[in-house]
Amino acid sequence: INDLRRLAFEFAVSNKIPHRFDVTTKMAGRDWVESFLKRNTNLCLRQSTPTSLARAIGFNKTQVDRFYRNLAELNARYTFRPDRVYNMDETGMSTVPKKTPKVVSVKGKKVVGKLVSAERGITVTAVCCMSATGHFIPPIFIYPRKRPKAELLEDGPTGSVCMVSDSGYINTNLFLNWLYHFKDYAYPTKENPVLLVIDNHSSHINLEATNYSRDHGIIILTLPPHSSHKIQPLDRSFFSPLKTKYAIECDKWMTQHPGRGITQYQVARLFNIAFKQVATISNAESGFKVSGIFPFDNSLF
Repeated sequence: INDLRRLAFEFAVSNKIPHRFDVTTKMAGRDWVESFLKRNTNLCLRQSTPTSLARAIGFNKTQVDRFYRNLAELNARYTFRPDRVYNMDETGMSTVPKKTPKVVSVKGKKVVGKLVSAERGITVTAVCCMSATGHFIPPIFIYPRKRPKAELLEDGPTGSVCMVSDSGYINTNLFLNWLYHFKDYAYPTKENPVLLVIDNHSSHINLEATNYSRDHGIIILTLPPHSSHKIQPLDRSFFSPLKTKYAIECDKWMTQHPGRGITQYQVARLFNIAFKQVATISNAESGFKVSGIFPFDNSLF
């Protein structure tokens, strides 16, 4: 807004247009900005989303065209039905969510505190997968520990699996184990294959996983680098509402258990409550539609 106000003042001075702008600050007033936006109805003030330089450069016409060309060739070869098109991705669920619910407060109070478990939380990776018709594969949780424990999945999503790694993130071996899990619920065969859209993270590049997918009718299509914020269905319609609901459930749990903090043992339970609310057919259909994967639309971007 300040840049716009400054440019308006400079434009008026350069073109000798009569004005009532502040000559001390050399800026137009905020009332002028409001009137300007009202006159130009195709303009509005929006909150910008931080976009890394890599994403800005990586999301380009050449890369995106190649992805949709590959997708079109696979659709022509296999004629995938929407129930055979899946998207898989990982997201981090922290014991201290970054988002906290809004609260009603007294006017004039600049800082409103909200109780959380700790300064920094423990991140558990949740591996989610959904189809274009709203079929959700039971999620897998990857904990940053040495040994899995059954208690970690108490009251978690039905069919979910506990895995562990030193970092709490997925690796090539865990991705292969996830493919075993995926096969049990998606039922791919060579006669009736499924399309699995994933990002090209290093953990997904595994010869053993590629051979397993080829032998069991799992056709893998990778997204262009740094483009998941636009083309990945899970990123477009699922993860954001999931984390919002999860943060609300964490806040409820803290209220109901005064003096206690959220640990790894509560993540699956709280995730399950949020997951049931957002794992809907409409969210899945919307994610695949706005990314142009199903229905196929290579002209979105």
